[in-house]
Amino acid sequence: MTKFSEKTEVDVESISSSGSLEGDVYANAPAGKATNFQTYVNIVSVLAGAGTLGLPAALRDAGWLGLLILAMACAMAIYSNQKLIQCLYYDGRNRLREYPDVAHAAFGLPGRILVTFFYNSIALGGPVLYLILTGTNIHDLASSVGSTVTLKQWIMVAAAIMTVPIIITKTMREVAWLSIAGAASTAIVVVIVTIASIIDSKNITVPIEHDIVIPRQLPIALATFAFSYGGNVVFPHVEESMKNKKAWNKIILWGILTVTVLYFLCASTGYAVYGHTVKSPIYLNLPSGATRTISTIIITLHVLLAIPIFMTTFNLQIERAIKLEDRGLSKRVEWSYRAIIRTLSMVLVATIALFFPYFGQVMSLLGALSDGMLTFVFPVVFYLKLYGVKKVGKLELLTMILIIIIGVAGSAIGTVDAVKELAKAYRGELDH
Repeated sequence: MTKFSEKTEVDVESISSSGSLEGDVYANAPAGKATNFQTYVNIVSVLAGAGTLGLPAALRDAGWLGLLILAMACAMAIYSNQKLIQCLYYDGRNRLREYPDVAHAAFGLPGRILVTFFYNSIALGGPVLYLILTGTNIHDLASSVGSTVTLKQWIMVAAAIMTVPIIITKTMREVAWLSIAGAASTAIVVVIVTIASIIDSKNITVPIEHDIVIPRQLPIALATFAFSYGGNVVFPHVEESMKNKKAWNKIILWGILTVTVLYFLCASTGYAVYGHTVKSPIYLNLPSGATRTISTIIITLHVLLAIPIFMTTFNLQIERAIKLEDRGLSKRVEWSYRAIIRTLSMVLVATIALFFPYFGQVMSLLGALSDGMLTFVFPVVFYLKLYGVKKVGKLELLTMILIIIIGVAGSAIGTVDAVKELAKAYRGELDH
């Protein structure tokens, strides 16, 4: 196990019988420089992205009861992300470095392979989705002024532009400034869209329908919410960069609660105003004009800035696997290898994006297939395996079982539904 981990001595006695982290367990953990506020901003930026604008459509699919599902997803995400970081320190001797290391410690090579598959589907899937959204937004804006550049060409242009910061930013610490801009832009867009939707409600002439609940659609709604809370593939790196690692549980709590406020505001307002006609992303419902244009530009900048965060996570895996920094290469040669690796990874992401230009459907599929398991299920399962069932109280064990059942059921049913929706979109059979 130690060959997959970063050797970091910690005091095993500081791990309580319940498996929680106490005392000076972080004393010899990797030294970080990020403040609590910087960590908070990183969390908010990773979570509060393009998924925020798809939540009104999730309510359209599930009905108003979807808000309760959203609240449940919030609580599950907070709990699971706290458990995931605790798993990094499970044996009191070595701090595991990232998510797949936790899976390997719990279930050996099969666990590592399984999680690596899901892990990379998010580390690559996020940028794929963001390129799709970026290309679509730029295409719509450019077409309105007479441009004949196609959607696929804009996707390629966006990918080429973002290759530069992906090569330049070596580690997660160096992309922190992108998180600040991303978090601010998401909050701005939510406020703009909320106000614009309320104003636009006076201009709606068609009957608007709402549902209390659509039971059959609840799993796919949970899948969309799972995508919105996805991002814990990055969190071990975020926690590693913290100066005060003891504050993780508090920071992840406030980070997730912050984005949940944005989620509730955007989802409830969008669905209340547009009902069954709401689109994904929500700003497509806004009438053409300055408000829609500004919203489109800001969210496009946000998703562009978020791409390096996910791509850095993916590229670091490759560079560590080939031990790039341990080969004794000169700085220039090492940089050249890193540039080649990161350019090829961006080419891969762009190629995938060119063939799946369906924002809402891809978001649901990613949420169901990978985020549901990575965000809700795996951290709890790994925690039980590493710390032992006997060290968990009865009430907490019941909570864990419920999270696993809900997560697995939502992931399975949501994946099937998302694949069907994606197939319909590909054939042009969707009405919205």
